[in-house]
Amino acid sequence: MNLLADIFARKRRELAARAPLAARVRPPARDFTAALIRPGAVVNVIAEVKRKSPSGGNFPHSDLVQVARGYEAGGACAISVLTDDVDFGGTLADLEQVRAAISIPVLRKDFLVAPQEIEESAAIGADAILLIADALEDGLLREMVAAAKACSVAALVEAHTEAHAERALAAGAELVGINNRDLSILRTDTATALQVMPKLRQRARGLVAESGLKTAADFAAAKAAGANAVLVGESLLRDAEPGKALARLLAAKDGAA
Repeated sequence: MNLLADIFARKRRELAARAPLAARVRPPARDFTAALIRPGAVVNVIAEVKRKSPSGGNFPHSDLVQVARGYEAGGACAISVLTDDVDFGGTLADLEQVRAAISIPVLRKDFLVAPQEIEESAAIGADAILLIADALEDGLLREMVAAAKACSVAALVEAHTEAHAERALAAGAELVGINNRDLSILRTDTATALQVMPKLRQRARGLVAESGLKTAADFAAAKAAGANAVLVGESLLRDAEPGKALARLLAAKDGAA
């Protein structure tokens, strides 16, 4: 059983069955890339909002706007919004509402399967989109990276292995995320990004370590391996006040918890 393949098969069926979004005026873009690669002593954090996940179950926060505001106050450089309904309980409206409530860039995190979804993402206000190299064949990945550039939307291309990270770079990706979680089986190993990122740091404009990061020491190790930013969700969402939990991590010195 390959969970990632199953999800992408479902997303293709859903896309074929639904009508395109109605035309709308796109909000002015925010610079997601600049937010990720801003210099500083502390690693930049893309903080995630979602209601549930296959690996983490349900989270105790239903007001995603409130959580996003807390993250911004706590020092996040950007917000990741899950828009998949079936596995994460998200909607496109969640992204629109979150973006309207904060001033930092917003990433649409979903399992995108076609260039038209990138145009739709731009229309609802996404400053960046996630593409998963492990599940997109080379030609389609190149097409979607190009579509993002044409729409002035940053593309964070995620990979779990060095081979797929190389495919991301070959497809024109400037921002590469290394996911510590193998989405096909939902197994997480935080050593994954630490092993892969040093091999990419001279060729990617920005690197992001994703999944399983829970402590200031995790953040420090990711930065030392070449990460410009980390993407964190579940460990923060377990806290009663996710924004304050993030602030505590960013305030920790020398990797102390």
